[in-house]
Amino acid sequence: MTIEQRVLTALRCEQPDRVPVFIYLNPYVESWHTADSSYADVLKACEQYADVIYDWGFPSGLFHTAAQLRTETRQLEDGRTEHICHTPAGPITSISRDDWRGGGTIKRWITQPEDVERILSIPYVPQRPDLTEFFETKKRLEGKCLAQATFQDPICCAGMFDETTVALWTLERRDLIKRMLDAAFERIMDQLRYCLENDVGPVYYFNGPEYALPPLMSPADFEEFVTEYDTKLVELIHSYPDKYVIIHSHGKVNQFLESFASTGIDGLNVLEPPPIGDAILSDAKARIGDRVCLIGNIQYDDLARGTEQKIERLVAEAIAQGGPGGGFILSPCASPYERPLPEKASNNLIHYLQMAMKHGGY
Repeated sequence: MTIEQRVLTALRCEQPDRVPVFIYLNPYVESWHTADSSYADVLKACEQYADVIYDWGFPSGLFHTAAQLRTETRQLEDGRTEHICHTPAGPITSISRDDWRGGGTIKRWITQPEDVERILSIPYVPQRPDLTEFFETKKRLEGKCLAQATFQDPICCAGMFDETTVALWTLERRDLIKRMLDAAFERIMDQLRYCLENDVGPVYYFNGPEYALPPLMSPADFEEFVTEYDTKLVELIHSYPDKYVIIHSHGKVNQFLESFASTGIDGLNVLEPPPIGDAILSDAKARIGDRVCLIGNIQYDDLARGTEQKIERLVAEAIAQGGPGGGFILSPCASPYERPLPEKASNNLIHYLQMAMKHGGY
């Protein structure tokens, strides 16, 4: 099977020639990984073993609009930077401080009701990105990669709120959260129609539901803020032929597995195991594995810092629990992020891929 055939077969909850294996690195597309020599050996191993994803991200802009807004920055003390965006209803601000990732947010855009009004005052100008690069890259990498388009789902707008604010507003100002979600949903649906009508895909990938998991929000919030919207997004995508949907969520998803499945998605990742998450792969397989391809569930830290014996055990256990009958993709719970990548992590990631080949046959 080709990489595309193998992954799409798994997403149909059918059995491919072997268990697909992800690692979230692409040796064929320029990125900071390909520019960093410490990733060279892992990238070569990806060419040999991994089911590589060509991931193209839809440019969402500030709240899913191409509207041009006046912005400015102001340096504060202690290395902090204030970002100011001038909306038709007044300015909104966020504050960041540089860290090892390139920047960490200290204050988010929304801390008070007036900030919601200002965000919603930004006019909606449809995003219509040039798709030439996507299709040219997809054609160039035919047989080497599976093409995937990544979007935010509506609940990602929670990332614009300070965490305390959004938690309190689920009790005190649900109307404001719903207005944000409704506006984001309509804009994302427009983005999706543009891509679907131009045959982008075949996989559509969404980030965001982890914002609505406890302790930040309740199970009832999850149904209202995630399930109701994502079901409609999935229905739209599935109304076009040969299109598939994966939803990504960190966190403790165990009690929400049926809710995820009810949206009609084809795949769910990352299914973090305890203690960080609470997903037991064999349990998830029994509950939703006939409807949803399970993608996971090996913690990145275990891959980066474990022994080779532990990595082989984790790979073998994950495949034994998720693999029977198909509908499973082996994957770490995060992409490699260290700069530079330590030698031990590099060797371990290569070993992970090799063990996927050893234990992943049907």
